[in-house]
Amino acid sequence: MPNLLLRSSWRFFTRHPWQLGLTLLSIALGAAVMIAVDLATHSAAQSFQQSVNTLASPMTHEIKAVQGRIPDAFYRQLRVEWGYRASLPELELPLTIKGVHYRLLGLDPFAAALPASSLGALDAGVFTRLLTEADSVIAPTQSGLQRGQVIQAGERSFRIIALADLVQSDLLLGDLATVQGNTLGLSRIQLKLTAAEAQSLQARLPPHLKLESFAQQQAVFGQMTGAFNTNLLAMSLLAILVGAFLVYNTMTFSVLQRRQSFAITRMLGVTAGQLFRHLLLEACVLGLVGSALGVLLGVLLGQGLLVLVTQTISDLYVTVSPTDLLITPALAIKGSCITLVAVLLATLAPALEAARVAPVQVQRRSSLEQTNQSLSSKLALAGLVLIFSSALLMMSSGQQLVLGFTGLFLLIVGYSLLIPWVLRKLLKLLQRLNAQFAQAQWLVALALRSLEASLSRTSLAIIALTVAVSATIGVSMMIGSFRASVADWLKLTLPSDVYVSALSADASRVEGSLAPIWLERVKTLPELASLSTGFSTRLTVEGMPLPTLVLQPGAQSQRGFEFLQNTPSNAWQRFEQAEGILVSEPFAYHYQRAVGASVQLATETAGLIKLPILGVFRDYSSTQGMLVLPRGLYERYWAERGMSSLGLTLKPGTNPALVQDKLKVWANDLQSAEQSLVIRSNQEIRDNSLQVFDRTFAITHVLRVLVLIVAFVGVFSALMALFLEKGREFAILRATGFTPKQVQALVLGQAALLGLLAGVLAWPLGWLMSVLLIEIINQRSFGWTMQTYFFASIPLQALLLAVIAALLASLYPVHRIGQFSIREGLDGR
Repeated sequence: MPNLLLRSSWRFFTRHPWQLGLTLLSIALGAAVMIAVDLATHSAAQSFQQSVNTLASPMTHEIKAVQGRIPDAFYRQLRVEWGYRASLPELELPLTIKGVHYRLLGLDPFAAALPASSLGALDAGVFTRLLTEADSVIAPTQSGLQRGQVIQAGERSFRIIALADLVQSDLLLGDLATVQGNTLGLSRIQLKLTAAEAQSLQARLPPHLKLESFAQQQAVFGQMTGAFNTNLLAMSLLAILVGAFLVYNTMTFSVLQRRQSFAITRMLGVTAGQLFRHLLLEACVLGLVGSALGVLLGVLLGQGLLVLVTQTISDLYVTVSPTDLLITPALAIKGSCITLVAVLLATLAPALEAARVAPVQVQRRSSLEQTNQSLSSKLALAGLVLIFSSALLMMSSGQQLVLGFTGLFLLIVGYSLLIPWVLRKLLKLLQRLNAQFAQAQWLVALALRSLEASLSRTSLAIIALTVAVSATIGVSMMIGSFRASVADWLKLTLPSDVYVSALSADASRVEGSLAPIWLERVKTLPELASLSTGFSTRLTVEGMPLPTLVLQPGAQSQRGFEFLQNTPSNAWQRFEQAEGILVSEPFAYHYQRAVGASVQLATETAGLIKLPILGVFRDYSSTQGMLVLPRGLYERYWAERGMSSLGLTLKPGTNPALVQDKLKVWANDLQSAEQSLVIRSNQEIRDNSLQVFDRTFAITHVLRVLVLIVAFVGVFSALMALFLEKGREFAILRATGFTPKQVQALVLGQAALLGLLAGVLAWPLGWLMSVLLIEIINQRSFGWTMQTYFFASIPLQALLLAVIAALLASLYPVHRIGQFSIREGLDGR
């Protein structure tokens, strides 16, 4: 008997290759999105790990300067006097070659043992040339650079003497003495230490140096990007959820089309249990093949997502360079297993239905609709229970992000279960409204009745499209509200007219030090009304390194802070008197601190101290949270006296562009070539920040489109299957006088109605999703709150999108309907 079922399945799918292809495509797309997100996030984490331990060496810790570089004399003291022989000095310089950013790393290969893979397995001849030839460097093979090419780094030039398989494609290697030239200092010193050695060395380090372990840096990175990765995972799981609806839809269609065949096999002795197990086996095979295709597609998609992920992480957290996609069997197996489980769960209901139906009921197709109609009421009740459970979970889950997303998915599933019942009510209402018109359109009435009669086959496609479109509405509302909130915040938080800022090596953030003479020179500007200074650094707060702004406020600085959480009116005056600190809203949320509480900081001169929180301010610049310290308070406990930025408030009537031009002329004389700086107006900073915002959400837009594509495939599959099932009905219509164009118009009308219903049903769910994303998910992910804005164009665009998607999906079925013959349709072929 099992052979009979296997032959039956083989015969069915070979006769319906499009249905097999669409089923596999639905499975593959859902799996591909999830696997691609997994690959991209894991590869980004690996890229950060490589950037921490640049040469994949056995080192465990590194020493860095709090600001600037490590003095050369300290390295000699560390290695010779203190006896830390397993130490590797490094100097890293930024390079830009034809618009592409590279890093030139100078190291002393004799200082510590390095694995051969770190240096690209250089042969002795190349290694000797690297150490003996002036201005010689090695480039990675995959960089696109050529042997013998001369490259510029500021006023110096280097020549590539060899290409090697280095661990990173943007990393060039040279001898430390060659790279250093006349430059003083080191970027870092890597060491191999035990925990006891690290603790001992930490106690001996001078205040301007800090010791960090690679493991700690990786842990901080994981903490910073955890919420971001969870958001991406949720979007990918939404694609799996939509894909599961479509698999259920497709498997239901395949069961319906084979009901007569199954009835015959049951009469020949196949038991209900055997049929049930066979359908699960069939789904398992489809799931395995679809997952395999999903892995291949996911690898291709993952390469594109990796660029977007690393760009977002670099914009929001820490600079990460795109690297090769890290493909591991574990990730592929994990994605395939989740997909396979989703496919099997989606197949359970149609498999049970096929096993339970008695052979005598096969010819009574109406019994299926009657069963589906009675089931829709039970599903609606279950949907209400899930929605209620979602609300309870949201209210009782505290700050748990995963439980927040669980509640969101319960809402989506619960609402989906309501849709079949709501659809029946809507279609009956539309039929009554159509009947009340004197000139009632008989073609519209026929389309409505036909769609209602086939809800058991089309409702799942409508659900899938509804969920996909509602995700578009919810995410678009959230992004729009977020962008508007950030724009309002930027107008407030930049009270000065012009800013002079030191930049990091990759120009991605304010970092480093301006020359002290800047302060003296700027004070001589006749256009200057007031001046503020800022120093951007990272302090150890509650055991974690957090971004900190040391502020010497000017007359207008208070206008740059929007205080929250019942911050007292005298908070700014107390801040100016150096009585405490200000913390951002994300810090207060993540660390559960309120105004009046204290924060523990590790200082250079007094060890651990506690400082009171004077106020909580709105901030969208750091998801970890940040602190603002008054300059006077900072200088009590830290030795550094640098400044990273100057904020210039100009006198009324002054043209900021003219002041900028003057400052840019000064920059040639006042700032060293080693420290990048930028001079920008507050409007330029706002525009640049909004560009960063748009880049940050680029990956969200891509994932949203992918979810819509998955839904589109499902609608196309549903319409094709519906065309096959109703082929006899269409033939009867043709035989009774319908023209091919009238039949095609009927199908187009049903498709448009299907899209219209999906779009309208997506409105309530999309609105609920936007509320949850803004009020709960966003705050649990990043710690900040935002204003909710309503954009009328978004639901209208979503409705139009649903109708267009359904109409596009119907084009091929409509084309086929215009070509089939009446005789073949009446024969059921």
